[in-house]
Amino acid sequence: MKSHKETVLSILESGIANIQQNEEKINNLNVFPVPDGDTGSNMIGTLVNAWNNINENSETDIEILTDFARGALLGARGNSGVISSQLIKGLVEGVKKVGKFSTSINDLKIILKSVKDYGYKAVSKPVEGTILSIATAMENEFQEEQLDFVSAIRSLRDIVKKAVDNTPNQLKVLKDAGVVDSGAFGVLIFLEGVLRAAEGKPLTIKAKGPISHVSKQKIKKVTSKANPNKNIGYCTEFILTLKNPTKFPYDRFKGQLKRIGDSLVMIQEDDILKVHVHVKEPGEIFNIAQKYGEFTKIKADNMALQAEAAGHIVTLEGKTKFQNKDDNLINDKLAIISVSSGIGLDKEFSDLGVDIVINGGQSYNPSVNDFIDEINSLNYRNILLLPNNSNIILTAEAVKNNVDDKNIFVLPTKTIQQGIFALYNINKDNMVDFVKYQNSLKTKISALKEVTITKAIRDTKQNKINVKKNQFIAINKKKIINSNEDLFILLEEVLDFLIDPKIEVVTVFYNDEIAKEDLKKMEKRIFKKFKDVEFELSYGGQDIYHLLLFME
Repeated sequence: MKSHKETVLSILESGIANIQQNEEKINNLNVFPVPDGDTGSNMIGTLVNAWNNINENSETDIEILTDFARGALLGARGNSGVISSQLIKGLVEGVKKVGKFSTSINDLKIILKSVKDYGYKAVSKPVEGTILSIATAMENEFQEEQLDFVSAIRSLRDIVKKAVDNTPNQLKVLKDAGVVDSGAFGVLIFLEGVLRAAEGKPLTIKAKGPISHVSKQKIKKVTSKANPNKNIGYCTEFILTLKNPTKFPYDRFKGQLKRIGDSLVMIQEDDILKVHVHVKEPGEIFNIAQKYGEFTKIKADNMALQAEAAGHIVTLEGKTKFQNKDDNLINDKLAIISVSSGIGLDKEFSDLGVDIVINGGQSYNPSVNDFIDEINSLNYRNILLLPNNSNIILTAEAVKNNVDDKNIFVLPTKTIQQGIFALYNINKDNMVDFVKYQNSLKTKISALKEVTITKAIRDTKQNKINVKKNQFIAINKKKIINSNEDLFILLEEVLDFLIDPKIEVVTVFYNDEIAKEDLKKMEKRIFKKFKDVEFELSYGGQDIYHLLLFME
């Protein structure tokens, strides 16, 4: 017979495993006909971090759920992940009020009210027809008398299913797209997994896809200590997607890194290789690694310069370590962390003064912990976050609320275009200047004229526009404003509509789907038409979106 702790863990794992099995189904519940749905992936990333944070010594419901909630918060990705983490926090606080998880009508009402209250606290402007409506439905409609655990979960599942089916009636954009809310559906999937466990048919997390790190036996990891006698200059990190993970020469590659560097941490999770190493010449490492796959993240920091900037080095027993005491933090300047996706865009942000670029965007949202790790690496007291995606803003705000020793500012940039435009208007060398003008900057950003152009992957109707599969669509402020089978006709119509006498410059970032011939055609056929406007055309390398434009 399972112990109480084993039962609680089995219930949580079964809920997570069911989301894992339905991850793509959740992702595909996307309002836009674009392959950028990531709700399922964000929920998995959030919940797996929650699962991994459970301490093996935790025994009671409250201890286990507290661990789970803390892990969910730090691992929260995207709006669905942040809101889910707050629902879990509400669950914990409700359980604390009643002393343990209880399915009596009075106790469960207290718990469900706490779940709803914390969910609504997560967003400044709650919208019905979303995951929040599910929390409301559970609190309002659970009217059963004393029930056993299985019957209580089954009743909640039925309430949630009804609420999920109702989301298109609450949110017109869902009805137009012919989908239910993806976050709400994710909650239903989790509850169905919980019910499976309660009925004695639990699901288990499988080591594949985005949560491969759960299965410890499938992870290859090596660490090595720093050698104080080596002249190591760069703290080098990268993530590599392996071309052929089953034939990757793990031990030989490890040996190569150990010969030319130290402080090695190397982890292989299926087709993902994560490396941290200190080397004199990072280029040598990158050349070796590139033979085996494609980089998704690269960073090389000069440790000598970092130490000089920190202004405080302590030597102990022949080893050098850096101290970042509060009185050594840079106070009068602003450090900037920006989210970006694409080699060209990464370079653009770096050239505009961004200190750290975090890989992410549509289809991959960085977690709260991803931001905090980078914040801790900076020797600045004042740090600005540019999320550059509407689905990362809540994450950035959660970061702000969980960093106590530094001042974290968030500009709610919803797109890459807004992030780049914001940097045109920021003087990072003068903190006072930024604080003074940040509100007016937010107004400027929200008024920016911008367009994203991509290709539809299914038929849909939105904003009175009928879209056919494989047509190009133009998106502005979360609305489809035009569609056409011909990219150039669409681009010309969009520019005709948006360019007015005040527009002087149009910046365009293109991806790998745009050929050189296409660029020449744009310049000759379209851009020359607008004689008083300067067009700046740059390679962005972004996924999914063919063109990103903004106008000044």
